[in-house]
Amino acid sequence: MKKNLLFCSGWLIFSAGVLTHSYARAQLVAHAHKYAQEAPAQPGKPARIALPQFFKSLSSRYGVAFNYNYRLMSQKTVDASILERKTEKLETILTEALAPLDLIFEQFENKSYMIYSRPAPATPAMPERGQPSPAGLSEQSAANRADRTVRGVVKDEKGEGLPGVSVVVKGTQRGTSTNIDGTYELAVPDGPATLIFSFVGYVPQEKSIENESVVEITLQTDTKALEEVVVVGYGTQKRADVTAAISSVPMSELRDMPVSNVATALQGKIPGVVVQQNSGSPGATPAIKVRGFGSISAGNSPLIVIDGNIVNASIFANLSPNDIESMDVLKDASSTAIYGSKGSNGVILVTTKQGKSGKPSVNLDMFTGFQQVSKKLDLINSQQFAEFGKDASNNAYLDNVPGANISDPNSARPTDYLRYRYPRGEVFDWFNFDDPAKVAALPYTDYQDEIFRTGKMSSYQLSASGGSDKARYSISGGYLTQDGVIRRSAMDRYTMRANVEVNVLPTLKIGLNINPTYRVQQEVRDAGHWADNAVINSALSVMPMIPIYAADGSYTSQTAFAAPYNYPGITNPVANITEYNSQYITTNLLGNTYAELKLFKDFTYRVTGNVNFTGNRRNAYRTSRMPLNQILPPSVSTGTAFSDQGLSWLFNQTLNYSKSLRDVHNFDVLIGMESTRFQFQESQGTGSSFPNDVVETLNGSASGSTTTAVSQRLENASASYFARANYNYKGKYLVNVSVRRDGSSIFGSENRWGTFPAGSLGWRISEENFVKSISAISEAKLRVSYGLAGNNAFTNNYPYVATLRSDNYSFNNNLVNGLAPSSLANPQLGWERSQQLDAGIDVGLFGNRVFLIVDYYRRITKDLLLSVNVPTLTGFGTAVKNIGKMENKGWEFALNTRNLTKAFVWNTSLNLSLNRNKVLALGPTGDPIRSASGVGETNITQIGSPIGSFFGFKQIGVFKDQADVDSHPHDPTTRPGDVKYEDINRDGKIDANDRTIIGNNQPDFIYGMTNTFTYKGFDLNIAIQGSQGGEILNLSRRFFENLEGNANQLSTVLNRWRSPENPGDGVTPRANARTTGNNNAISTRWVEDGSYLRIQNVSLGYQLPAALISKARLQQVRIYASAQNLFTFTKYLNYNPEVSNYESAAIATTGTPLPGPLAAGVDYGSYPLARTFTLGINIGF
Repeated sequence: MKKNLLFCSGWLIFSAGVLTHSYARAQLVAHAHKYAQEAPAQPGKPARIALPQFFKSLSSRYGVAFNYNYRLMSQKTVDASILERKTEKLETILTEALAPLDLIFEQFENKSYMIYSRPAPATPAMPERGQPSPAGLSEQSAANRADRTVRGVVKDEKGEGLPGVSVVVKGTQRGTSTNIDGTYELAVPDGPATLIFSFVGYVPQEKSIENESVVEITLQTDTKALEEVVVVGYGTQKRADVTAAISSVPMSELRDMPVSNVATALQGKIPGVVVQQNSGSPGATPAIKVRGFGSISAGNSPLIVIDGNIVNASIFANLSPNDIESMDVLKDASSTAIYGSKGSNGVILVTTKQGKSGKPSVNLDMFTGFQQVSKKLDLINSQQFAEFGKDASNNAYLDNVPGANISDPNSARPTDYLRYRYPRGEVFDWFNFDDPAKVAALPYTDYQDEIFRTGKMSSYQLSASGGSDKARYSISGGYLTQDGVIRRSAMDRYTMRANVEVNVLPTLKIGLNINPTYRVQQEVRDAGHWADNAVINSALSVMPMIPIYAADGSYTSQTAFAAPYNYPGITNPVANITEYNSQYITTNLLGNTYAELKLFKDFTYRVTGNVNFTGNRRNAYRTSRMPLNQILPPSVSTGTAFSDQGLSWLFNQTLNYSKSLRDVHNFDVLIGMESTRFQFQESQGTGSSFPNDVVETLNGSASGSTTTAVSQRLENASASYFARANYNYKGKYLVNVSVRRDGSSIFGSENRWGTFPAGSLGWRISEENFVKSISAISEAKLRVSYGLAGNNAFTNNYPYVATLRSDNYSFNNNLVNGLAPSSLANPQLGWERSQQLDAGIDVGLFGNRVFLIVDYYRRITKDLLLSVNVPTLTGFGTAVKNIGKMENKGWEFALNTRNLTKAFVWNTSLNLSLNRNKVLALGPTGDPIRSASGVGETNITQIGSPIGSFFGFKQIGVFKDQADVDSHPHDPTTRPGDVKYEDINRDGKIDANDRTIIGNNQPDFIYGMTNTFTYKGFDLNIAIQGSQGGEILNLSRRFFENLEGNANQLSTVLNRWRSPENPGDGVTPRANARTTGNNNAISTRWVEDGSYLRIQNVSLGYQLPAALISKARLQQVRIYASAQNLFTFTKYLNYNPEVSNYESAAIATTGTPLPGPLAAGVDYGSYPLARTFTLGINIGF
């Protein structure tokens, strides 16, 4: 292993050295070439340059664009010395240069200039000296022909005038350009003539005229000129030739969103792609899924590839949008099969910016802003709690003490029902709520205000790129600092990227991409139960009248209220923040080096090596000042040190053959091989009983204190062979086939290799003659694909191996340490396999101003890995086998429109997708998988239903009175005011057998829409996204709406049952310190509608005029302001409807914890999303 590592390290260093040497040599050659070109002209011979080159120089200097008739201007030259006057205004330079050429210019609002010819004279124009006469027209015949004037207008398909269209008399050098409103005027020789109308992005058109004086023309969009190139596995492909379901991320929209996490900017941009912001913590990584859940026990996240490097979502999230050139999402089997087992859940391909030939360009992007919690929960205040607590105490007393009366004084009540005092000797008769003066004087602490803050954030990104035809480079560096909306949470991130490519030979280029990242996070325990010192649930649960600090300055706690009313020792949320210090440091390095060789005419060989190193380190310490559950300070301090590191290698080589026969038969064939290796190790140690809180490292713990240490090491490897062939006939009939054979060390020896073929067909109907005649249709294509994929994304790297555990046994009357089997071996364990069918249609209308993409898909995943029961004679209860089966099917729609295209530009992109998930098989018996949390079973996965459905009772109301209780099945402890559940099995009683599926987290559909507007240098971007349908199991509410009087409550408890005469809202039961009727069981009471509509981003920018910034030698300056997560419309009562933060434990057919889809949609208290406001500037040099 060390030899391999040394070899790879040496190879990488050698490659870097070669690149550096080649780059330096190329720069020398490029500079020598540049100086040779710029050598001064010989005396007596004034240097002149062609007009297009003149415009190019001015465009680079002033950051403007020029529109002109290239055919007319390419023969004209200007004095090159004019360019040396770099301090003069652009308008002055243009006037001096163009006037001698009978040219004029007109400036537009969008930093562009239109160059026109002056109206032609009454006699035919003669060619310049030294230039040949126009073809087909002698000087004498031209001179003998009179002229006439032809006028007209050139329009687009919508009937709007097109400015800048070139109008030329065929066979001559006569021509002009249309004005801003599309009109033109041209001197044309009398008699028959042909006018040629041309404009970039439109199909040129010729018009024969006789004696007409007015000619109007409508130009059609040239869809071929607008062809988009998309990135596919190990290459690129024209969008028009794509037969698979591939979506491209609109990078222009992402760059308008100043975000700290590029993954969140994907939300609502691509149909079929779900991005869930489960947490608003700085540095938190959102969950990404493509076309639903594909597995029960393996991974469901898509494969993410950055410049050929396979990375996880956390590394992807560290990328800056400014560094990304393109991002494409492969969704169907035809596009992902080339990645084999790695691409079964979709593939996200990210290409970072590469250098381009030309003068160096530098870009600086800076923004600063602040974040605020986007929502606070509506809790009751101290006075409302007083009335609520009194109600809960009295109901418990009346239920449990025979002959009790609500007016009985404290002295008449049993000891178990006495009023309780505030701790530390401060008398607080908090149950004496009969005195209005005492109730009015109750203190109040808004603990949400105490834990939340306005967090600052700033970002600085500097990039540079350039090069020559020999070498190109693109480098960038960035720094991001972000304070979370929960106090003390924060992140600092440092990034760097360098991409270099060198043409060593005309047929050989080599490149190096390197991307190091360093991130430091200050963590708080935000999610989970208050008993685990979780900040969110503690702040929502602690009684509002309890202050933060006691009289002696120590932190308060509800510990003194622990018994006998079952008052939990809810920890102090402020102490949870200030007395818990956790720092998490991540270091990552992505490296990629490649060489590409052109072999013969049609062959290209490419070899690539990738390395991905990630190291994490966490140091956490809890001080003795923190009150714990049932324990007042000083408590036992604890410290934890954790570290891990992973190193993955990837090597591939491909040979590509590309051939076109007479532009009719077009072939593209790829073959290749790939190998990977992953190594990982981690260690963790914990110490306690520190003598003081000064030294927080483990060596500071007291001698002999409780100390634990664990460590593990694992690795896996794979080898693959793949091939792909594309063929199209005249760009009309399209065929794609691919196959990949993967071998993985994860599986047993009998099923280690898997073969994954796929194919797709396409028909560009718009290329057929019977459609070409329909002017409204500019593009129409039918697509269909089918393929197989595998999945090996398991957290267990050795699922087929018989594992061992340490154990004690008796040998010769002595207790001996040894090893014992802990699981059965299964050499037949193999791949999870999925079959996917996709059918789609792409339609472009009116020159692609309206473009619609529709896809239908059906994916069947089989051979799912499940733990099933085995005979007890084996000595084990379960074993892992390939047994399960699941289906995902759905529709995807994407609509892009260019609504307005003149001075005011308005574009819209809209997408909508729906997915239906269903479990088809679960082992030989079909037994369901029940998933448990800290409050019991919450989810169930069973045949015929979606994975991870919610499991519990159906609430059908609240018992109004005793007669209602007597007439309906109920729990033996039920009283009037308790929850009424449905008797599902109709056996006359309410018990565990009445639990059923009560909802699931999968939405009916998800959607997103973006509108962009530009006008006179201003740009506005408005993006919304949302989800319709799908439920959330709000387990947090189960604590702060339990009505037991032991914790603060949501304001919904004000609508509770109080008496038969005042039954409340019919959903919220009565308050009761000794709860009855199983009121807080998992039921539809806690299931809420997860639908939401979010104004995701509003960005407003202004591009400063070139005339204003040209003196500072700036290319462009854009000032912008942005608001993220501006508002969310939802009925959901908790902070964020995008939740799924509880890891379940499957307790039926499996015996080990299983996270993810088995408990999707369970909210156990998560870090709220922030509303972010930023102000920034982008400067180009």
